[in-house]
Amino acid sequence: MAPVDRDAILKKAEKLLRQGKLDGAIEEYVRLVEAQPKDWNTINALGDLYARAGDVQRAAALYARVADHLFTEGFYPKAAALYKKSLKVKSDDEHALRQLGEIAARQGLLAEAKLYFRQLASQYTARGDARGAAQALVRLGTLEIADVDARVAAARAAQQLGEAAQAASLLMAAASDLQKARRDAEALPLLVEAAQLDPSDTELRGRIAREHVKAGNLEAARPFLNLEATGDDPELMFALGQMELAAGNDEQARLAFMRLLMTDQTRADEVVRVALDRARGGHGDSAFGCIEIVADNALLMGEPDRAMAAMRDFLAEAPSHIRALQRLVELCVDNDIEGPLLAAQRQLADAHLEAGQAAEARFIAEDLLDRDPTEETNYIRLRRALEMLGIPDPDQVIADRLALESDTAMGLEVPLGPGVLEVLEVPEVPGVPGVSEDVVEGDEQPVVLGNVEVDLSELLTELGSTPAQPAEVAAPPPPDLEDVFAGIRGRVAHDQQRTDADTHYDRALAHMRDGRIDEAIADLQAAARVPMLRFMAGAQLGRLHMRRGDLKAAVDWLERAAEAPAPTANEGFALLYDLADVLEQMGESARALAILMELETDTPDYRDIRARIERLSQVQARPAPSAVEGPRG
Repeated sequence: MAPVDRDAILKKAEKLLRQGKLDGAIEEYVRLVEAQPKDWNTINALGDLYARAGDVQRAAALYARVADHLFTEGFYPKAAALYKKSLKVKSDDEHALRQLGEIAARQGLLAEAKLYFRQLASQYTARGDARGAAQALVRLGTLEIADVDARVAAARAAQQLGEAAQAASLLMAAASDLQKARRDAEALPLLVEAAQLDPSDTELRGRIAREHVKAGNLEAARPFLNLEATGDDPELMFALGQMELAAGNDEQARLAFMRLLMTDQTRADEVVRVALDRARGGHGDSAFGCIEIVADNALLMGEPDRAMAAMRDFLAEAPSHIRALQRLVELCVDNDIEGPLLAAQRQLADAHLEAGQAAEARFIAEDLLDRDPTEETNYIRLRRALEMLGIPDPDQVIADRLALESDTAMGLEVPLGPGVLEVLEVPEVPGVPGVSEDVVEGDEQPVVLGNVEVDLSELLTELGSTPAQPAEVAAPPPPDLEDVFAGIRGRVAHDQQRTDADTHYDRALAHMRDGRIDEAIADLQAAARVPMLRFMAGAQLGRLHMRRGDLKAAVDWLERAAEAPAPTANEGFALLYDLADVLEQMGESARALAILMELETDTPDYRDIRARIERLSQVQARPAPSAVEGPRG
């Protein structure tokens, strides 16, 4: 486009205006605006010419063009003047009304802004533009001076526009205004409506739950409260724990109480009270889960006495709860508290007997009897366990055990038969029971008996000089020395076998660390031949075969390990869990289910045991293939 002479065009337009030729003057101004589209003064002047000519649409459009530029540049007063100029020629100019409302809001003229947006909403409504009216109402409701009604109306309008988050925000603002005015009862329904619009807002859910909890209405708070919604509010955490317990969601309750005590450990007594109420209602396991949280927190804070106190409080309500008694025993052992330990063991043994768990009761009863063989109740308790196990002549078994303990207490480590105690009385060396201080040196080399060395030449000399028994008491027959020596040789061989097995086991672990699996398997098989290492070696073998995909071999070794005593209860649980897993993989769901059910009896919350039992139970419940289908290959 060829450059234009601005001054010449303006002079020509002025002449035309003086001659009354308005249209000609407009044409000249149009030429100039087209050539210079950012000549804002000329555009404004052209708008005035259109207004004189009665063309209000074009006049308003030109005024808005200049005003929008000024608005963008931040010249709000000048922009407002032009928007008002537009309204004079076109009173229903919705763009001008909206912009005037925005300018007033930015300048802090909120009452003026409110008037503009109300007028805008009315105009949209009058001409049937529901969307435009809704947008105006939303903007009106977001003004700082908007009242509750305006905010609620804006929220409804935002919902019409599909703006759920904005609607929720407006309702929350209205609720806040009501709460400031102490109109809490009116505020709560608005908050509930907002939460329904935006269920992902955990802060809002916590706010609603807090209001319900404050009013003592836990039932109403329940739909809005979860662990995320509690935030860092101890009151909500405590309320959530109570709700989850009432709903039977024990694990969620434990999480809530755990988080509570991490935030505010002074609430521990309240958790204990809730647990004790739960125990009185017959929900012992559920209550114990809460008590365990308190105990763990106390131990974490270095307060074992508080942990034991919580456990004893629970046992006062549920005296036969086996897991609680086991935990109390554990606490006593860890903190070297002897008196309460014996009492807890007695209570635990009795609880096992009451539950029909004779094997577990026997182990504890034997320990109690070993500690105090003069206590009659220890004898009675062990006898009951042996009778429940179907062991013949339990009194003789107990007598033999007491005799063995008596021998061990005198420093002997092998049963040598009647009369041998009298002939093997060796003076003690200080610090080493059973070893002579002046051992006679001779041709015979000392033979190691456990940790005790016995000089055979001195032994033979003493055997030959044993004094005769009184005539009125029949002397016991002299011991068969070959039997004595055989016992000694057997013990030495046993110790050597255990040493060799330990070597194999340690070497197997080294092979496994280095990735030499075949060598590890060979050493583990050698170690598993010794009963004391059968569990650990068998478990390692089973898991190695599991990783190799040899499920049959895995089952074989895991079952062998299961026959041996586990070093700890948790290791035993882990082995049974793995065995059930392999059996399930092999399709032997019935055997897997039986093992898992046995495991659940000892530790109900172990890993995902309940879910697995439920799944396998469903598998077992399916109808078997019909005879027509025949057996599956």
